[in-house]
Amino acid sequence: MKRFIKFLPFLLVAFLFTSCLDYVQAISYRNGSYQIYYKFTVSRAILELSGENPADILGEIDAETAEDFPSNAEYKNIKTDNEIGYEFRLTIDPRTTDELEKSFLPKISGNKCYIPFIVGEEGNAFAQSDYQDMESEDKELYTAFLESAKCRILVSKTIIPLVETAFFEGTGGQNYSIPVFDYGECFALEIPFDVLIEKETIRTDRIVVIKG
Repeated sequence: MKRFIKFLPFLLVAFLFTSCLDYVQAISYRNGSYQIYYKFTVSRAILELSGENPADILGEIDAETAEDFPSNAEYKNIKTDNEIGYEFRLTIDPRTTDELEKSFLPKISGNKCYIPFIVGEEGNAFAQSDYQDMESEDKELYTAFLESAKCRILVSKTIIPLVETAFFEGTGGQNYSIPVFDYGECFALEIPFDVLIEKETIRTDRIVVIKG
């Protein structure tokens, strides 16, 4: 995931309203275990337009990247004619005592379900440094790009049968509302990437879902 965040500045030269960045996170529950899936890819064409070799930005999964996930994670590189990136699959027993595994699990308290948003956690570190150092014009360009790229969080109805609302917790009670769509067997939460630069006003390492 850290490697994923590192390549974001190279996308400044992208066509702003082209869907060149794709992040999907899905979670379901079956056979007594949580099934968790992550996919993050970027358009080969966009990286090449930036003058970068896609393999240099998103090469083979290395030891550092693998260490961000539990040892039993299944992962592979995605390399097609159109995109390049990574895919991870996790199966975690809800009774696990492993701290790393627990960090990927949703936590339920009353009518609230807290879903880890790992790209948001790493994004805070990015916002703290690279974004703050940009010139004003570059910030506007970068923000426009991030607003056009979305993260999709898919939550199975086996975990949450009905969603009332979803949000990121904000300071002073000003929460950041997240749109929720009914996909039939799951709910889809769509989050624009520009939340990664809102670290001073909202908590982006987890999503709060209020059950209906």
